[in-house]
Amino acid sequence: MSFKRILLLPAIILFFITACQPVQGPHTRPQPAQIDTLAAEQEGDFARAATEYLALANTAEGEKQALLLLRAARLFWQVEQTENSQQALVQLNDALLSPQHQFDASILRAELALNDNQGEAALKAVANIDEETLSAGDSEQLYQIKIDAYALTENWLEKANTHLKLDTLLAEQTALETNRAALWQTLLKLTPQALDLFNPGIPPADDSGWFALAYAIKAYKTNPEALEVALEDWRRSYPNHPADPDLYENVVTAGTRLPEQIGDIAVLLPASGPYADVAQAIKEGIISAHYASGSDVRLHFLDITTDEFSRQSNVIDRYNEAVSRGASIVIGPLQKASVDALSTQTDLPIPVLALNRIDIRLSRPNLFQFGLAPEDDAVASAHFARQQGYQRAVILSPQGDWGDRVSTAFMNAWREVGGSVLYRASYNESDNDFRDTLIPLMGLDASEQRYASLKSTLGRSLDFEPRRRQDIDFVFMVAKPLKARQLVPQLKFHRSGQLPLIATSHTYTGQSDPQQDIDLNNLYIPDIPWMFTQHAEQDPAYQAIQAQFDGNFGGLLRLYAMGADAYRLIPELNRLSRDPESIYQGATGSLSINEQGQIERDMPWAQFKQGELELIQ
Repeated sequence: MSFKRILLLPAIILFFITACQPVQGPHTRPQPAQIDTLAAEQEGDFARAATEYLALANTAEGEKQALLLLRAARLFWQVEQTENSQQALVQLNDALLSPQHQFDASILRAELALNDNQGEAALKAVANIDEETLSAGDSEQLYQIKIDAYALTENWLEKANTHLKLDTLLAEQTALETNRAALWQTLLKLTPQALDLFNPGIPPADDSGWFALAYAIKAYKTNPEALEVALEDWRRSYPNHPADPDLYENVVTAGTRLPEQIGDIAVLLPASGPYADVAQAIKEGIISAHYASGSDVRLHFLDITTDEFSRQSNVIDRYNEAVSRGASIVIGPLQKASVDALSTQTDLPIPVLALNRIDIRLSRPNLFQFGLAPEDDAVASAHFARQQGYQRAVILSPQGDWGDRVSTAFMNAWREVGGSVLYRASYNESDNDFRDTLIPLMGLDASEQRYASLKSTLGRSLDFEPRRRQDIDFVFMVAKPLKARQLVPQLKFHRSGQLPLIATSHTYTGQSDPQQDIDLNNLYIPDIPWMFTQHAEQDPAYQAIQAQFDGNFGGLLRLYAMGADAYRLIPELNRLSRDPESIYQGATGSLSINEQGQIERDMPWAQFKQGELELIQ
């Protein structure tokens, strides 16, 4: 989101021509330097004009100096020289300005803070503004600043209340619709309890109506019959409310409507071929969760095959067979091509919980996509790093499609939370010595070049210790176990020092091996709850699998957990599919469903210590 609000050039010029007049008397004329600076501004050379206004401010005093500093700061901001704008504002004494100019300075400080994703700083900048003294235009500008700041701080209640204030000022229909749509999305982030407790009015007031409508949907969205009654009550209480029924119609009809009593379950998995071992592990997880539940529901396992010549899957036939058997839901298929085939069907009469994700981000009624996607780990890594206060990352990933997918997912998520990527390096997985990749990643080549230049200048050798670049906050690494055990020690050899290393769960085999994993010490990774006994040991499905395989999961524990979660998600689909904020605590993580019907996972974090993976949160 861009928080920059560009002022129209004529308005800027008119405002500051008046502001820059000397204050000595009515007949004083502008000095030549001021005239040249105004000309530069009128010609659109704002950077030069800002620099010259700053120079004029250094020779001025009092109100005139303050106005020149404010003018320079605004123009620096307009040409995206934010540091210069901030420095000009630091020199500015607001007490020398008129109330209107003090308002302008506060708004500019807030805009600069928002540009740096600093919501609290933006709110602090406008905290002393008296709303009751503002014009409608200034009020609108202030409310928009606050809305953006509350979004950054995730203060949804105050954001909603500010949208309501803004709504009373807007006259243009498009602006009203945009504000109300944003208000609605904000209200849906609040809990039913908060919506009820903090409702700002009583019927039939508009502000009360917004909160009451959001409460009805949040409280009853998993119970369609009760929701219909609640909406009828709302219409009677708020007969002239401006809320558009389309705002909640999709919420009412969205998601799946599985019956409370689930019937038979069909499971579509391959019994042979390259995916057979993966399918068998998932099947074991489904069965263990089924028997642990004590349910008398029948499971139908239907074999998915792919013709070796045409590459066509029989998944459509198997799905139709599941429907004809009276199944309430289908778990599977596993292969992406089969999931894609189902996604092209115009009608899926019973829901499908697919065990993979397709690349196209589509939304299809009754199709849910669940998988252990490596992109989940990448997104989790970006959020974890941001929680630690990190800002600047470098990325180390393998060459090829898998490495590109994971690193791209991380970059996208990292930039969404306000982080920056300083450097990205790709290594060849067939190599064992990664010197040529790690030296530029750590900036050691620049250090060596500086040494060579100094040595040439002085004409003699010097004591030299290469130093890595100092602007890195952490390294995000994508690697499988063997390469991770090579890369971590080599990173340390190439001066990573105490630099935090964050990776995906793919660096860990899933089997405790302290002798091998000692090389991973201090590495942070996310992993599924079942990977940690304190999370898993009380789960009957985990206990059953552990007993069956004598605790030797052979690196398949994540797949067993996925099968267990696939089974246990079925009775949760109504709730999760209607509310993206709802969460189910599963064996593979905290699970939710996004607007595309994809199951998203939030996992616990751990760190390698003495070769063992230890939970940290």
